[in-house]
Amino acid sequence: MSHYIIPQMVYDDLEVFKKNHAEFLAGTLDELTFKTMRVPFGVYEQREANTFMVRIKLAGGILTPTQLLSLADLAEKYAHEAIHITTRGGAQLHYVKIEDIIDIITTLHSIGLSGRGGGGNTVRNIMADPLAGTAPDEVFDVSPYALALTTKMLEQKDSFALPRKFKITFSGSEADRGYATIHDVGFIAKIENGLKGFKLFVAGGMGAKSRVGSKFLDFVPESEVFLYAQAIKQVFDQNGNRKNKHAARLRFLIEELGMDEFRRLVNVEIEALKAKGDWEMPIVEIERTQGDTTHEPFTVPENIKKWWNRYVYAQKQAGLYGCKVPVHLGDVHFENARALANALLPFGEDVLRFTGDQNLYIRNLTAPQMASLHDILQNFSKDVSKPTLFGDMVACTGAATCQLGIARPRGAVDAIQKRLNKLMDERDYDALQGFKIHLSGCPNSCGKHLIGDLGFFGKVQRNEGYSYPAYNVVAGSRTSGDGSVYAQKAGDVAAFHVPAFVEEVLDTWLLHVKAYKSFADWIDDGGLAIITEISKKYVDIPSFKEDKNPYFDYDAVELFSLKGRGMGECSAGMYDLIEADKKALKEVLEKEEKDYELIRLLSARMLLVTRGEDARDKAGVLKAFKTHFIDTTLLNAYFGTMLEGDADEKSIELAEEVIKLYDTMDNTLKFAKEKELAAAEVKEEKSAHFKDLSGVACPMNFVKTKMELAKIGSGEVLEILLDDGAPIDNVPKSVAGEGHKVEATTKEGNGWRVRIVKK
Repeated sequence: MSHYIIPQMVYDDLEVFKKNHAEFLAGTLDELTFKTMRVPFGVYEQREANTFMVRIKLAGGILTPTQLLSLADLAEKYAHEAIHITTRGGAQLHYVKIEDIIDIITTLHSIGLSGRGGGGNTVRNIMADPLAGTAPDEVFDVSPYALALTTKMLEQKDSFALPRKFKITFSGSEADRGYATIHDVGFIAKIENGLKGFKLFVAGGMGAKSRVGSKFLDFVPESEVFLYAQAIKQVFDQNGNRKNKHAARLRFLIEELGMDEFRRLVNVEIEALKAKGDWEMPIVEIERTQGDTTHEPFTVPENIKKWWNRYVYAQKQAGLYGCKVPVHLGDVHFENARALANALLPFGEDVLRFTGDQNLYIRNLTAPQMASLHDILQNFSKDVSKPTLFGDMVACTGAATCQLGIARPRGAVDAIQKRLNKLMDERDYDALQGFKIHLSGCPNSCGKHLIGDLGFFGKVQRNEGYSYPAYNVVAGSRTSGDGSVYAQKAGDVAAFHVPAFVEEVLDTWLLHVKAYKSFADWIDDGGLAIITEISKKYVDIPSFKEDKNPYFDYDAVELFSLKGRGMGECSAGMYDLIEADKKALKEVLEKEEKDYELIRLLSARMLLVTRGEDARDKAGVLKAFKTHFIDTTLLNAYFGTMLEGDADEKSIELAEEVIKLYDTMDNTLKFAKEKELAAAEVKEEKSAHFKDLSGVACPMNFVKTKMELAKIGSGEVLEILLDDGAPIDNVPKSVAGEGHKVEATTKEGNGWRVRIVKK
C-alpha cells in the first residue's frame, strides 16, 4: 500500500462542509463561523482578498506519479499554476477561489488524498524520514507506519478539535532525518531483542518557547505506536490550555504538569484504550517495482557527472539509486510536475517523495533509469544545476500570503541566490554540501529556522519613525537522536542586508570548512562570536530621506508595514514595535533636556499597533490615539485635550500612564480596563449574546449553538431561538449533556427562546 485510507467519517464531514459552503456562498452563513469549518479541512484565507490556500496531506511525503498528475491538473485549473511543497512534506494550492474548494477537495478524495486535518487545531500531516525505505543507515522502513497512523488518526473524532495543532513524525535512524526530537510525538526506529519498535520522544517544537523533545520511552513495540500516540493526544486534549493559544502546544503542558504527572496521565489513557479495544494498527509494507539491476556496469556520462555527484545516492538495495531534486522555494509548475510524473509512470508507484525541506526525492531507479531523467530535471527547477547550497534554502511564504507573516523570506532567498550566483565561479560552494539556510517570516518557525545551519526569522525595526523589515539570526543546529540542539542566537540584520551578510558568513565558513566535521562544531568553537560580529555590520540602515529601499521588503510595492497582518498565534512582530517605541520613550524620559513633543508622539504611537494602526505622521498618530485610547476611556479624557494643547509637563504623566496600561495587556492584546468595561457591559444587558436558529434543522442547529458557545467565556449567557418540535426537544438536552446549564426555555411566537449559561 502506498497511500493512507480516507475513512467514511471524513466523507461524512465533507457532506456537512458542502452544505456549510453553499450557505456561505448564499450569504446565510457568516464568515467567522465558516472559517471554523474550512480551516480543519486545510483551507486558509490568504493575505490577498478573496484568495485561499488548500493544504493537502501527504503522509510521509508519499505520493504516486498518478497522484502528481492530478495535482498538476488542479494547479493548472484552479491555483496559481504551481504545486507548493510545504515544510511538512505536504502540498498546497495557492490563490484558489472560494467557489472552487469543494471541487478541489472532491477531486483529492477521488485519488486517495485529503486536506482533513491540514489546518487548525488538528493532527497535522504525519511526516517521515524522506529517505525511508532506501537509506543505508536506516533500522527499517518507517513509511508504512506514517501511512497507517495517518489512517487511524483520521478515524478519530478528537483529531480535529484539539487545544492546538499536534504534530507527529517518524525517523528511520539516529540521524533523525524525520526530526523526531522536535515534534509533539516523534518515533525513531529501533530493534530490541529482535522486535521492531521505536524510541519515543514527546513535546518537542519550535516557535514560542522552543523546546527539544524529551525521551518518553526507550522502546515502544511497533504494535503499540497508535496506542501511545492516541494516549498522548488524549492527555493533550483533556488538559491542554484552550484559553490561551499562545501557551497551548503540548510542550507548554509538559512544563506545567511535569514529566512524572504527564507520564501517569498517559498510562491511565493507555489502560482505557486497551479496555476499549480497536487500538491495533495494521502495518502493510509498501510494494516496490524493482528495476532490472543486472545490466552492465554503468559509467556516469561526463556531461551529467557534476549533477550526479551532487544529487544522486546509492540506496541500500544493490543496484538501485535515489536522487534529491532541489525545488526552488518549493514551487513546482504544473507543466514540470506533469512532465516528471509521466516520466516516472513506467517505474511503479513508490518512486517519489516530497520532503520537509521543500524538495523532493526520486527513488528505486536503476542507474540507467536515473540518468535518463537528467534532461527533464534540468528544466524542473533552476536549482538543479547549482550546488546543493541553493536547493537547501528553505523559506515559508511569509507576509506575501500568510496572515501572520512579518517579513518576506521567499524574496530574501531570491536576493541571496542572485548575489551568490555572481560568485559561483570564484567560490567553491560545492565544498559546503549539506549546508542549510532556513528562513521564517515570523517567530512561528514555519521555515524551521532553528534547525538550519544558518537561520533567520522576521522581526520589525524602526528608524526615524519608519518601520523596516529585519531578521533575527540563529546558527549551529544539530539533529540526532538524543543529541538534537537548536540553533543559537547570533545577532540581528536588516532584511535589506541579508544577502551581503550571507555572503560574508559563507566566505568565512569556507576558510574553516576543512578543519571541522560540521558547521555546528565550528559554531561551538568560536564561530558564533565571529558571526555575531559580522552581523553588527548589517544592522543599521540609512535614513529614509537618504535611501528608501531598505524600508521596502523584497518583492513588495509598498513601504513595509504590519498593516493587513492577521491576529494569529504569533503577535511577536507587534511586540517588537511596541518594545522599540517603549525603549525610545524611556531614553527620552531619562534625558535632562526633555523633548516633550517627541514624548507625546512616542506615547501616543506606542500602543497603536495593538489596534491595527500603523500611522507614521504626527497628525495621524494623535488622531488614532484619541480614537482608540481616549474616546474608549482606556485613558483619562484630559490626556486628549493635552495632546492638542501646550502641556509639556503633563507629557511625562502621559508616558507613564501609557507604560502602565501596556503592563496590564495580556496575550490577546487586551488591557485590564478593557476587560473590566466589557464585563460591566455584559452585566448590564439581559443577554450579551444572541443567535436566531429558527429555520435551522437538526443537527446543524446544535453545531451552530456549540460554535456560538465557543465565542463566549465561562459563566456568560447565550440565548438562542429554536423551532418547535425536534429542535426544542433535542438541542437543550444535547447542550445540557455537554455540561452547560439550560437556565430557561420560554415560548416565543412559533418557536422557543432558550437561555444557556456556559459551563
